[in-house]
Amino acid sequence: GADGGWGGGSFAYLHLGTGLGAGLVFGGGVHRGARTGAGEFGHQVVQLDGPPCTCGARGCIEALCLAAVARGDLAEAARVLGTGAANLAGLLDIDQVLLGGRTVAAAPEAFVRGVGAVLDARARREGGHDGAVPVRLASGGPRGVAEGAAQLLLAPLFGHGNGG
Repeated sequence: GADGGWGGGSFAYLHLGTGLGAGLVFGGGVHRGARTGAGEFGHQVVQLDGPPCTCGARGCIEALCLAAVARGDLAEAARVLGTGAANLAGLLDIDQVLLGGRTVAAAPEAFVRGVGAVLDARARREGGHDGAVPVRLASGGPRGVAEGAAQLLLAPLFGHGNGG
């Protein structure tokens, strides 16, 4: 329809730039957790005793992803991002994954392909009747959705007005 098909759908917007964040939209509405805004996607621990993260934990998706980007291994960065996306898909049964941010924009094909491959593998393991969760670039969709998701992502960081 006029909304670009977003009406009642659900999606995760993953933003990879100097850090990693996510926005979640369900039924056309932004999901905000009771405490944090539910955007702490980058701090899922996926490697026990992995490299230290700025959050104080070890082996977070953000730490692993940014380390891979720093050493120029975009395939590994995309694989780590895909692992996080697959966790979200498994937990929340989202309809699609949108990718954005400066790092993704610099190598969009590598990230769409890498994240998609992990989601494809997950769908095959589970024998899902609908196939894998699709992955797209946020900029390729309706502009308002990507911008709204980006604002959602930034609001918990900059919008509290509590000095933090």
